[in-house]
Amino acid sequence: MQKILGIIEVVGLTLVVLAAALWVLPQENMRLMASIGMSVGTVFLVCGRFMQTPFYLKYPITDPRELTLRRLYHQRVFGVVALILATVLMWLPVGFYAGMYVGKTSWLIPFVFFVVVEVYTVFRVSAVEKG
Repeated sequence: MQKILGIIEVVGLTLVVLAAALWVLPQENMRLMASIGMSVGTVFLVCGRFMQTPFYLKYPITDPRELTLRRLYHQRVFGVVALILATVLMWLPVGFYAGMYVGKTSWLIPFVFFVVVEVYTVFRVSAVEKG
């Protein structure tokens, strides 16, 4: 089951990256496809990531590396929340919402936050797990 959820997570990440690349194309139907791809990829990523067994939540914490892993996985949660926000902003039409202007590219700010957190945690988790 864990292997299947890992595959779902990788498929979700791939869809998110492809959707972000599709958004650059100038046709309006490509932007619609990018929004759909981003939504599906986000759902896959959330399901794959949050349904996996949290092996890093063992108590009591005896190894300092476990504390570092726990912090890194919690950072990944914040990254996924930013991706969900980016997906919602991608679907909103241009206009004002609760006093905030939402433009065509407003989704890029939380998406860049997600990318930075994801890249950092991927390299950092692998370094901590190696020892």
